[in-house]
Amino acid sequence: MKNFLNDMKNSLPRYNAIQPSTGKKVTFRPFTVKEEKSLLISNSTGNHEDFLTTLGHVIDSCFDLDVSANDLPIFDVEYFFLKLRCKSIGELIQPTIVCQTTKEKIDLNLNLEEINPVYFDNHTKEIKLDNFIVNMKYPTLNDFINKKENEDYYDMMIKCIDTIESPKELIETKNANKEDIQEFIELLTKPQFNKIVEFFKTMPKIEKEIAYRTSDGVERKLLLKGIRDFFQ
Repeated sequence: MKNFLNDMKNSLPRYNAIQPSTGKKVTFRPFTVKEEKSLLISNSTGNHEDFLTTLGHVIDSCFDLDVSANDLPIFDVEYFFLKLRCKSIGELIQPTIVCQTTKEKIDLNLNLEEINPVYFDNHTKEIKLDNFIVNMKYPTLNDFINKKENEDYYDMMIKCIDTIESPKELIETKNANKEDIQEFIELLTKPQFNKIVEFFKTMPKIEKEIAYRTSDGVERKLLLKGIRDFFQ
């Protein structure tokens, strides 16, 4: 029986995907019934962190990656989830949304294969601020799993500053106190601070704008983004 089960594992189909953050090709297999069940159970608890933790385990099992899923940029995780969903269950989903204007329920039809990462030409991880440079890193799955309830935008910014370069020294934030990095941010001028904010606004995103028509005959639009919007 063991040999038969191993043969089943080895016979699972393999697919290719392009990792958004690196542009490299990665291979993956569809998730199994057991893995799908674990995703459904963790999603039903209503605890988003539990679902993200489970999703990280599933991505680690299904994808051939050089790093843990927990260390991937969050948009990589979102995209890999879509590819898994397409190849494991099917590319078509029918989410039900509530129109914010009319408050009526709308059934949508969406092809996940048509959703691709959105890139911005002006995006950069190296931010030049007068006589020093701030190098950023993307928020990871682990950052969202361990996000505390009272964390705000500043906390995520602190996590995502990788290094600070001045004419005299290179500061690696992993070796610095959180309080010092927070003070650095608070000492920025408004234009300098806005440049760091722009990093988050323009980093790659997994989203899809869809049009729908309500009972009053008006065509409206909705932006779907994030794993929960596509988990159907």
